[in-house]
Amino acid sequence: MANDLIVIMGASCVKGYLSQYLLQLREAGIDSHVEDLSRMSIPPLGGSLDIKVSQMRDLAIRFSHYERIVFSDAFDVVFLGKRDDVISKIPKDHVLWAAEKNCYPDQNIAPFIPKRTPWPFVNGGLLCGTPISVLEWCSNAETHPAYNPSMLDQQFNNILLSEQSPLCVIDDVTKLFFCIFGGYEELEFDNGSPVNSVYGTRPNFLHFNGHWNESEVWSKLQRSLI
Repeated sequence: MANDLIVIMGASCVKGYLSQYLLQLREAGIDSHVEDLSRMSIPPLGGSLDIKVSQMRDLAIRFSHYERIVFSDAFDVVFLGKRDDVISKIPKDHVLWAAEKNCYPDQNIAPFIPKRTPWPFVNGGLLCGTPISVLEWCSNAETHPAYNPSMLDQQFNNILLSEQSPLCVIDDVTKLFFCIFGGYEELEFDNGSPVNSVYGTRPNFLHFNGHWNESEVWSKLQRSLI
C-alpha cells in the first residue's frame, strides 16, 4: 500500500554504505528520504538532544502522510529483508529504539539498567514508529525532568532505561534492528537473511556502529548462500 512506510536518514555526503543501503531499500519497495545535513551546523557525534528532537519533530510532520517511519543513520547501516516484514514489526503506539551492548556515552549509567538480554542499552542510530508516536515522544521527552538539551539522545534514553520509564522502549531482542558493536557472535544468516541465534528473531537493519569490523559478518552471509 502506498505511503505505508518510509526510511529517513540524514547525510551531508555520499559515503560508506549509503548508496548500497538506498539500493537495498529501493529493491524492497521501501520509500526513502535523505535529509541534506550539509547546510546545518551539527556538532561531532551527531549533535545534541535538542537537535535530535527538533529533527525528529520536523521530519515526522513533513512525512506525516506515511503510516510508519524508520529514522536511520546513513553511512553504516544496511538493509536485508522485505518491506512487509518491517511494517509488521513497527509498533503503532510507541517509538521503538535500537539496542546495543555498549552503554554510550556514559558507562556510569550501566549498573542501573536492567540486563534482560545481551543488548540492554539504547542505540540512537535506528528508531521507528508512527508520525504520531514520534511527535508524542518528542513532546514527552522535552517535559521529562532528566531532559538536558545539550546531552546526546543515547545518554538521555539510557537514563530513561535506568528509571524503567515507559518513554524508552528498546528492541533488545533485535527483532528489527541489530547493532554490531560489541560483537556479533549471535548473528547468523539463513540463506542470506539475518538471524539472531539466541532469540530466533530476524532483524532487517544491520548497524555497523562504532566502526566495528564487518568482514566476519559478510563472511557469515556468504557462507549461508553456499
